[in-house]
Amino acid sequence: MARYLKQSTSATFKMGPFVSPLDGYTAATALSFAVSLSKNGAALGARSDATAITHDADGYYLVTLNATDTNTIGRLKI
Repeated sequence: MARYLKQSTSATFKMGPFVSPLDGYTAATALSFAVSLSKNGAALGARSDATAITHDADGYYLVTLNATDTNTIGRLKI
């Protein structure tokens, strides 16, 4: 899903849904993972924001990007 972000600002978005690999349906609610970013086609790298990725509901997780994560003009792939 495409979303426009203002350059060099913080943004929080939902990522998911993540589901169980066993049945492909049951929400995965206790995952621990890292998010990588590609700024305008550059190599993937870790996000700068130190906020933990947390489960919101039904397999969706809240991910926060800070101003450093969004400081490059162009496409941001997550």
